[in-house]
Amino acid sequence: MGNFIKSTLAAAVLVALPVTSARAACWSQTAINAAMVRDMETMLMVSALRCRSADPTILPAYNAFVRSSRVALTQVNDTLRRQFADQGGLNGYDRYVTSIANRYGAGAEGLNCDDMSSILSAAQAESGSLVGLARLATAANVEPVLTDRRCAVVVATRK
Repeated sequence: MGNFIKSTLAAAVLVALPVTSARAACWSQTAINAAMVRDMETMLMVSALRCRSADPTILPAYNAFVRSSRVALTQVNDTLRRQFADQGGLNGYDRYVTSIANRYGAGAEGLNCDDMSSILSAAQAESGSLVGLARLATAANVEPVLTDRRCAVVVATRK
């Protein structure tokens, strides 16, 4: 009886593992949109710090954007934390967020302080709308670095 229970338990664990791994191993469109917004927000933050001597209005404008978009930015971070729940938890999430900031440390390729100010103005105009911020991130060609593949999209068709 003991061997039967051990075999059954081992089989149950093996069956459960692929489901957990498949869920954690890919990025849903919701998580990708969250990554895009987080990437854009981090790009704006780093740029505001880098550009503040050339444009003294950019840092206060960035801070106003964060305050007005707090709800959407919190949703983005919650989505990303869930994405990393099975990939190192908060440590995985922290590594991911740090890697975004490091990527923009030397500036955003092809964009100067005036460009960042324009993107920041457009972000403020979205009035904290998560959908609007995701749309803006797409328009700004923000490409987040995903830690794994995109999830497959299943499309139903008629026969």
